[in-house]
Amino acid sequence: MNAKQRNQLAMFIAVKNVFGTYPSEFQTIPAFDSFINEFFTQLSQIEAVYQIQIGNITGRTQLKQKEEKEMIEATIRTAAAMYVYAQVNNMPDLMAKCKVSAWILEKLSAVKLKTICLNIYEEAAKLNDALSNYGISAEKVAQLKKEIDDFDELIGAPRAAIVTRSQARQELVELMDTTNDLLRNKVDKLMELLKETYPKVYNTYKAARIIVDLRAGKQVVEVE
Repeated sequence: MNAKQRNQLAMFIAVKNVFGTYPSEFQTIPAFDSFINEFFTQLSQIEAVYQIQIGNITGRTQLKQKEEKEMIEATIRTAAAMYVYAQVNNMPDLMAKCKVSAWILEKLSAVKLKTICLNIYEEAAKLNDALSNYGISAEKVAQLKKEIDDFDELIGAPRAAIVTRSQARQELVELMDTTNDLLRNKVDKLMELLKETYPKVYNTYKAARIIVDLRAGKQVVEVE
């Protein structure tokens, strides 16, 4: 990662902090949900590829850990919401199926882990939009399936698919461009809708979107 990319990554992290600080304000515009989730996914990929580039651990191990973590987190969130739904609606069988924890899932083999996560997804998919009142939208259920598919593809991939450091360098460039494009052409545009109703959120976001040269401590680019 060169100096320009490090400065850009610092900007992405600042934006991530804004999303985390004002979740309820962003939820007033439903379209933000998918874009923010996509941003978080891409930022996670950038961090994983960077670890490969600097050679901290093997590419396959790093990517597997990343995908496993994301899948477990999505599964736990979905299961928690479904457990409460089942409790409210007196569905003891469903409650039993939702009794999972990150501590337990992290100890399972890859195949068994995938099976349990897939079971949670299938139960959630049967409920359609019933979980929306508990914080799990249909989009988030679909995202869980994507996390499972990504993990499944990785654990089934041949060893020749291991990402090398040279490949990581190019992938990093592409991820940076894709992430900035997401912010510039989607999130930045929607932020104008919050300018009047939530000026503090708007101004904080705009400040985060300024790229600063970390070495010189000077603003070098303002992204519009």
